[in-house]
Amino acid sequence: MGLLDDAVLLGGQMAYYKVKNSQRAKALSKWANAHQFSFCKKPAEYHGEIMQMPTANPDAARARGGRSLSAKAMMAHRLYGDSPLQTKLWAFCSNRFRGDWQTNANILEGQWNDTLMTAFDTLWFDIDDDREGEYSSVFAHCSSKLPRVIIAPTGLVASLKRLDESQLMNWGYHRVQFELDAFNQQWHVATADKKLAYDFISQNMMEYLMEHHNEKWHLEISEGGILISTVFTLKPDKVELAMEFLSGFLKHVDQDLLETESEL
Repeated sequence: MGLLDDAVLLGGQMAYYKVKNSQRAKALSKWANAHQFSFCKKPAEYHGEIMQMPTANPDAARARGGRSLSAKAMMAHRLYGDSPLQTKLWAFCSNRFRGDWQTNANILEGQWNDTLMTAFDTLWFDIDDDREGEYSSVFAHCSSKLPRVIIAPTGLVASLKRLDESQLMNWGYHRVQFELDAFNQQWHVATADKKLAYDFISQNMMEYLMEHHNEKWHLEISEGGILISTVFTLKPDKVELAMEFLSGFLKHVDQDLLETESEL
């Protein structure tokens, strides 16, 4: 497939999702108004907190477990732009590796239980395979110095999600287990720094996660905050549940860690 064919294909896919998202945007905008959140239908409209985060250069991203854009993704970037949110959230593997190229839509931002939250949709495309998808993310901002940790439910469905995200073999991440066997049976934890992960995941936090195991949230923790990502779009009530879970999760982080500012 040539460059022009790729451009036409991407344009058609984007047009399809633009129509598909019209009703979704109305529902999310209504939710935002009811909860004093800002709402941006297009990424160009968003100038919120995530855009204030630093952008890593490709070498830094690779050195910290990330990877640079593929040649096809660079082509899509030149033609249509790319995901401004994922460019800023470069340290979060859960979203970065899906598709050749991504763009954002339907961005919510506001305070939930005294925590700044940003929720957004991402469209992704695999150009040669003619595949595309759309999913939602919810990000809890945290200025504390956080370890790089991925916490996912165990089981087949969760494993398939990690496969979809190219996370079964994350370079630089290592599986860790804890003394509490019940926790190990319910949650899969991978980290770039085992010592920091053990310090961060306390008995209190493990109990909170086990209480919420049936909700099947996939968490990634890194510089700047805590991310929930899905493989589908979340309805407004599910976005609310994810925010509730994240605000509760932060309350189970050791206070000493929360008082340590990130170096970003």
